Amino acid sequence: MSYCCEECFSNEAIKKFIQENSSIVGECEYCGSHNVSLISPRTLGEYICSCLEKAYEYIDEGTGAMYDSEDEMYLGPDGKEATVYSVREILMEEEVFADITDSDALLDELFLGLLSYEEQKDGAYNPFYDIDIECFVVKDDLYGLEATQIYYNWELFKHTIKHYNRFFDVDGLEIRNKCLEKINTYLYDFITDIDIGTIFYRAREQDDSIKDITGIDPYKEMGPAPYNKAKTNRMSPAGISYLYVAGDKDTAFAECRLNGKRAVVAEFKLKDSLQIIDFSRSSFYWAGSIFEDDYNHDGRWISSFLKSFVNEITMPVDDKVEDHSYDYVATQVIAEYLRSKHYDGICFKSSVSEGKSYVFFCGPDTEHIHDAYPYPFGDPYLSDMLPILQSFTKCFDLNYIEVIDVLNDGKAGNVIEKRML
Repeated sequence: MSYCCEECFSNEAIKKFIQENSSIVGECEYCGSHNVSLISPRTLGEYICSCLEKAYEYIDEGTGAMYDSEDEMYLGPDGKEATVYSVREILMEEEVFADITDSDALLDELFLGLLSYEEQKDGAYNPFYDIDIECFVVKDDLYGLEATQIYYNWELFKHTIKHYNRFFDVDGLEIRNKCLEKINTYLYDFITDIDIGTIFYRAREQDDSIKDITGIDPYKEMGPAPYNKAKTNRMSPAGISYLYVAGDKDTAFAECRLNGKRAVVAEFKLKDSLQIIDFSRSSFYWAGSIFEDDYNHDGRWISSFLKSFVNEITMPVDDKVEDHSYDYVATQVIAEYLRSKHYDGICFKSSVSEGKSYVFFCGPDTEHIHDAYPYPFGDPYLSDMLPILQSFTKCFDLNYIEVIDVLNDGKAGNVIEKRML
């Protein structure tokens, strides 16, 4: 009987398996290494098959593929050609073998003896027998993202908070919390630190209340709205006031639909570093090696899910609908969940421009807005007992406000007036 060794392979998990399951030390017949742990190709082949089956399945066993005899190809449920792999292609793509190994000979030996004579006589079939036949597909690949657990969980989450329960998990169903905690495990690639000195912009259409920018209180007029006047927004429900800003003026104009109008713009400067979730970033999640114990097959779809998830929570809503509370339920819950995890805000690609929009979990400056509280009880001491959001002035300075004519294409035109602060 021939034996192979750990030096035949470059994959660390396979090396570890050989070390833990070897009972012989000697010379390897495939790579010529001396005094190494040896293992029979059949034993190793059984292990490799079990690893391959974590991520791949035989195409004729309920994968959804159909064989088109006319074009001699497999088609997926969508009618498109299925991507089919051979064992050799999979193992070479996984970079399993070391350069010093006679990999062709070893590959043949790994899979030849996986079925006994009795099993073959009873009609059993070993799809691994011929390593060059393209007969394997990635699990769930033909059905796409919709077949994965995380996609199902997200759809279940949205349905639940829109149509079943919004504020609490009821009837013993921990749907909201479970989904949010699951999403949280994939947010690390989106964590971003924003440096001191970063500039942001906020814009308003100029009306009579802010016609004279020399006489207004910019911290009141250009900061977050008073709590009792805060309307439903993408990341916050009515009554909860966050600071919404943009990374550039044009995006601020676009978010407020100010094309062809006159705008008052405030420039905000960050005076303390903040940590946010930046959904404008691209994220790639690796599922791990199929030879590792912690391989997570759903991880193959996480990157696709996160991309679709981010697109969904930042997509534009129908401007003809006056009440967006229904559309924004999911994003508002996500935002408050992230706030509960002590992130300072969220960045996302603007749905109406090429720039970035930001929401920071800070509220109006109550020193400048005397009626900021939603419940003016008349007790001057009671207000100190009410939990309120940290004022935006704790984190931001206002550099200036200015009046700008916004062009019809949404770009900044002439600066009419400017007031330094």
